[in-house]
Amino acid sequence: MIKGYIFDRMSIASQGGGIMIEELIQMGEYAQALSMLNDMNDENTRYLRLVCLVGLGEFQQAKAEGAWAKANAKETYYDVISMYVTTLKELGDFDEAIEILIEELSMPYIPYQYEMLFNAAYDQVLLDKQEAHFEVESKNQIFSIEEIDQILKKKECNEDLLYMAIDQLQQLNVRLLISTIQEYLMSPYRHFFAKTLLIEIMIDQQVDEDLDVEKFGNIYSINPSYMPLVLEQPQYTGIAHYLENVIESENPALLEQCIDFLEYILYAFYPREIYDNEYNVWAAAIHYYVATLQSIDVDLEDLEIVYYCDKNDVEQQILALKQIEC
Repeated sequence: MIKGYIFDRMSIASQGGGIMIEELIQMGEYAQALSMLNDMNDENTRYLRLVCLVGLGEFQQAKAEGAWAKANAKETYYDVISMYVTTLKELGDFDEAIEILIEELSMPYIPYQYEMLFNAAYDQVLLDKQEAHFEVESKNQIFSIEEIDQILKKKECNEDLLYMAIDQLQQLNVRLLISTIQEYLMSPYRHFFAKTLLIEIMIDQQVDEDLDVEKFGNIYSINPSYMPLVLEQPQYTGIAHYLENVIESENPALLEQCIDFLEYILYAFYPREIYDNEYNVWAAAIHYYVATLQSIDVDLEDLEIVYYCDKNDVEQQILALKQIEC
């Protein structure tokens, strides 16, 4: 994270030591370098002392000096912030580290390289916070509503972090994030599966709001308070019934894989409605798609017969399935 980045970018010089101190730090001789950094009125010295203290694992001392260095930094401001956040993370002061990163990332003038660095650091600190609290808090609240809000607003987010935040949101009042969730649902760049999980949380909490959702270039108008959960839709049992009738007696293992894939695609396409006269086509397409993935030979003309559908309709549905990245 931040510490590795800082140590990798050691194109630094210091008052009274110059290249010698730089070389000592690069060689890991932090104690010797620290003994040469005594001018606390020089901001570069204050920054380099943080590098040394962190390298030595003296995090309490680094925190004390870091607060002063942060308050008085100018040219080294972002580098000091980086080392200070690293220090807080190592001490387990996750909330303070998160607060600082949120504040810095909200600034419009942050240099690009530090924006990227702080975004990655933000994700990592949240993951470290979750890991540190997992055993003692289990299902209790780990992320605050503000932290989840930030995660949903991020253009790029660690996938594990995203789904942990969504899982945490089940225990919170989702209505506090309706505006952020609406933006998330309408973004074509957000993952379809995460969108569906957010909708299901709103269904569970009976959120009575008119919202729009983008899925695969289509816009759907929804109100969660009137919607069934994904696997409570009639198309789930309807399509599954066709698959069971055709596959169960011949290949139970293939049937299980087809049902798993059916559940996946229903989550993917939700809230798209599938009508009962389409169930057989969807079932045939799923059968063909999953069998092909398993290197099982399947003839579309045979499926056309056993599922009582048109081959061309099945081919069109197979193309629709291929737009989903499994």
